[in-house]
Amino acid sequence: MNNYIKQIWYELRHQPMVTITSILGTAFAIFLIMAVFMTSSLSTVAVAPESNRPRLLAGKYINIDMGNGASSSGGMSYSTAQKLYGNLNGVEKICFTNGWSDNYDVSVKDGDCISLLAKKVDNVFWEIFDFKFIAGKPFDRATIDSELKKIILSESSAKKLFGNTDVVGEEVKVNHIPYVVQGVTADTSPLMPESYANIYIPYAPESEEDLWIDGWGGDTQVYMLMDDDVDDDYIRKQVKSRYATLNSVLKKEGKEAVYHYSPYTAETVALDFGSNTEPDAESSRRIRYAVYFILLLLPAINLSSMTRSRLRRRVAEIGVRRAYGATKWGILNRFLSENLVLTLIGGVIGLILCIIFVAFFSNLFISYGGIFGEGDILGANPTFRMMLNFKTFGIALLLCLILNLISTGMPAWRASRINPAEAISGKND
Repeated sequence: MNNYIKQIWYELRHQPMVTITSILGTAFAIFLIMAVFMTSSLSTVAVAPESNRPRLLAGKYINIDMGNGASSSGGMSYSTAQKLYGNLNGVEKICFTNGWSDNYDVSVKDGDCISLLAKKVDNVFWEIFDFKFIAGKPFDRATIDSELKKIILSESSAKKLFGNTDVVGEEVKVNHIPYVVQGVTADTSPLMPESYANIYIPYAPESEEDLWIDGWGGDTQVYMLMDDDVDDDYIRKQVKSRYATLNSVLKKEGKEAVYHYSPYTAETVALDFGSNTEPDAESSRRIRYAVYFILLLLPAINLSSMTRSRLRRRVAEIGVRRAYGATKWGILNRFLSENLVLTLIGGVIGLILCIIFVAFFSNLFISYGGIFGEGDILGANPTFRMMLNFKTFGIALLLCLILNLISTGMPAWRASRINPAEAISGKND
């Protein structure tokens, strides 16, 4: 390794523009690819409070074909959710929440009324999503069953309302209804919409007037935590069978529940598909891989030309090495190794630039959808924990290796085949 560093330092002194351009070209290539990779993986990275994303499945919608070309789709009722997703084999835990988060008017005595994003959740929600509680505790089964007027605030919401987080037992009014604060959680990122909210209130099944499609539709969705040794296809087959059972009942009414390959993984949920459409995670993945390939190939071609330029002035050195017994593989390995060091230097620079750019300018290319207020969007930049993990570093290192092989492989292979006599005499180009 020491010899490779010395050679690079020699090249830097004698061909500074070519060497620096090679490093910066590598940095820019890694920067572009990692920026795309990081932003696309924000919806699947496992980080609190969604550390269980690899095992998390979501059941969100029901789509009923009414016959005669008419259909209706949207959230499920609690009863429908139980029929389709309750007591599945291979599911460790299941929780019920409301399908759409809403902004509620929240106020305290002698304080201003502010609009906060609310999510209705049950007690199992806090077992599937690993929130950090600053004060108090999550809802228990008794709170949910009794439909008690309890509330859990996010840290920032508690500070907006009370000026501090030591507020357990205090009263707040949500849409003019009194609630008692049971706990305060650390803030979560709006980039995690499955768990994000400003306030959390106990979930309860829909009232009769909130049901539709003869009770099949409502405002409920479910999150399931799979067992460690189970894959999502196994769960999906069971749900498909449940749909067939449901349709045996609906058929008598001339209706049919359309199965759209639920439940969905974190990757699929991030596609933001409609309630009457089938998500296509495979196509999205292929497009993403194609983008990676193009962003990797184009700079590699340019870097290959620079590598060839650097090797041309070392033709005599290659001839001497070959004359003294160096093998073609030895020559090839040397140049690949030297260029790998350069590539890794450029890769580290590119990764650092990417992290800085994504952390502070992510709002330029991340779509937040329409559920967040302006204040939430301003605070939606990804955290370093969301970006920095072994997978990120592993992908960056793999990209450096591939970029090194593509950009250096052909020039180094040609250099290793130089005739020693012609190389020493200077007749070889």
